Amino acid sequence: MSTMKQLARLKQIYLMLSHSPQTIESIQAALKSLGAVVSNRQIYRDLDDVGQFLLRDDEHLEQKNQEYNKKVYYITSDIAGETISGYDIDSYLISKLVMPIGIERGRSQSVLRFRKIFAKYLNGSKVEKNSNWDGITMLNTHFNEIPFDEAFQARLDEILWSVANHRSLEIRSYAGDSVSLYRSVNFPFIFQPMRLIYHRASFFVAGLIESDKRCLVLDIYQIREYKLSNQAFPFKKELSIIEKNLQGRFGVTQNITDEIYDIIVEFSSITGKYVMANNWHHSQQFEILPDGNLRMQLKCGINRELLSWIFMWMGNVKIIEPQLLKDYYCKQNKVMQKAYESNHLEYTNISQPD
Repeated sequence: MSTMKQLARLKQIYLMLSHSPQTIESIQAALKSLGAVVSNRQIYRDLDDVGQFLLRDDEHLEQKNQEYNKKVYYITSDIAGETISGYDIDSYLISKLVMPIGIERGRSQSVLRFRKIFAKYLNGSKVEKNSNWDGITMLNTHFNEIPFDEAFQARLDEILWSVANHRSLEIRSYAGDSVSLYRSVNFPFIFQPMRLIYHRASFFVAGLIESDKRCLVLDIYQIREYKLSNQAFPFKKELSIIEKNLQGRFGVTQNITDEIYDIIVEFSSITGKYVMANNWHHSQQFEILPDGNLRMQLKCGINRELLSWIFMWMGNVKIIEPQLLKDYYCKQNKVMQKAYESNHLEYTNISQPD
């Protein structure tokens, strides 16, 4: 027995048809998940009512027979000269698939609006209709992603405003150490944000500390207290400083020193093929050795992100140069071994700059 009123049911069917092509069965299943058990005959009547009473002047309820004479229903709009190809649909589905969970959930209303726009163009185009166009066969594991809450979404919007309008921020408190901040950073401080960065499923903001012009990258998720200001700063003049600094980092973590090194790392043959296929740093170069192993060359600073990346490859990697990187690698190994010799585990960061 249906607990959904007729008008609510018709509106739901209209929304489904607006978003993607539907069959009688898919409409029936969707309504059932909402607590409305409706017969096939009633759905046919509902479709007639949707077509007669709910469509806008530029909309049309269409029907097409698919394989095995299965009927597919969808709403089209009058869009002159617009055609969407199968490649366009795949591009949309892939972009939707790779969307971080924090954006997909936290900004669901905005995402839905774009989805409606796409559906409108899809349904009004000449592309072959497909009841599964909405990507139901795709899966994003969202591994290592944070499902950002409303507080983060508001923080992200305000920092976006500061970056776009070249306005300073007062950073009052910060919780965590994902970017290996300078030990000498004192809160609060005035920060000039210049670049929004998306890296490893997280959002960062890069800029300068106003007082000493040191470059800083902050994890937006870890910013706890801040204050917006209307104080402008010379964006174009300072941007080159930030760009040069970011180019010298492996990832976004703060470098231990200001020195840029010629880094050479060797990988075993199978691991090396995987490493070579990926983008890690703008300076990366590869050489295949006679034994099948691979040497990778980088020109960047040394930081915790570089060390952790090398550790990721376990026994399939070896540091060739420089000696300082080897020293930090061995030192980190000792810290890890020490953790197993003690009953108490403490936070450590041997790569934190002064």
